[in-house]
Amino acid sequence: MILRVLTLAGGIIGAGVAAQGPGFSRAYVFELEAAERTLSGVIAHFDAAARAAGIDRETALARLRGSALLERRRIDLTRNVERHMALEVQVLRLQAAGPFLRSYYLLRAPDAEALRATVQKFLPTAPRSRAELIFAAIGFIAGTAFARLLLWLPTWPARFRRRRALRS
Repeated sequence: MILRVLTLAGGIIGAGVAAQGPGFSRAYVFELEAAERTLSGVIAHFDAAARAAGIDRETALARLRGSALLERRRIDLTRNVERHMALEVQVLRLQAAGPFLRSYYLLRAPDAEALRATVQKFLPTAPRSRAELIFAAIGFIAGTAFARLLLWLPTWPARFRRRRALRS
């Protein structure tokens, strides 16, 4: 009886955790969009300054050399440009994806800064959409199976010895 209650508790915990997947991935997309908009503004200002000087972005980045401050700024701008290009692709892909693919893409290649911001701001909720209910059902099955496995593992050696003793 206790094993069944513990197995049920594992299933309920699994359902509760898995039901947060679609909501978390939705919040992650919002964070990605905000980061992409912010970087777009930074890059647009830099490109405008480069155009005002009569040069392109690559040349402007190459000319940011000399002092330690300029070198640091060049490295930061280069990272921002690279991250912006990656975020543009990721945002377009996540906006077009449904809740299942969005969760898959989130697990596959998350942006560290956006993920950290999402974790800090995310508040768990009860499942409200069909996708959240499906995730909860999958989580319940997985949580039940995992709890059952954890409860079965300590008894396995004794069962193996008992079967062996019955055979001889």
